[in-house]
Amino acid sequence: MPLRVARLLILGVAALAPALHAQAPNPWACRGDSLSGWNCARYYNGTVTYSSELTGSVHETHKIVATITGGRVTCRVSGSDVTEFEAPGMLAVAHEVALATGGGYNISVWCPKEAGDLPRARTEPQIKIEGQRAANYTTLEGKDSHENPGADAANGISGTETITWSLRRS
Repeated sequence: MPLRVARLLILGVAALAPALHAQAPNPWACRGDSLSGWNCARYYNGTVTYSSELTGSVHETHKIVATITGGRVTCRVSGSDVTEFEAPGMLAVAHEVALATGGGYNISVWCPKEAGDLPRARTEPQIKIEGQRAANYTTLEGKDSHENPGADAANGISGTETITWSLRRS
């Protein structure tokens, strides 16, 4: 990742960190501006989905669907190690260039790890989409599928991780 993009992402997320909870139903407010280098959930509608599967001597699945509607993020979390639940989440979109119609972007999504919990600012997002490009920031769409980091060919364990996203400016 170019240093400039990394610096913007760090600055955008650092500035966002105390305010990200606004997207969950509590009193904090996300103050990102539509023309600044980052945007919160209130500027987008759509979905971001993460799915992971490992097969072989084990069978593990994990899925997070973050639905962004009307400035709110709702996470539906399911998998072999968790009973399915739905909870509020947070979203940040870091734009590479402020005051531009398009360019590079990164998306971060925070969802609770357990039912009844809230996402925590200043923690690693559960979904990270980095180094993407868009002709126009009004539509951010894509898919990334790769080998699961938990795959272990020597022990007969294979798997994939897939992230898909479709966000539109509201």
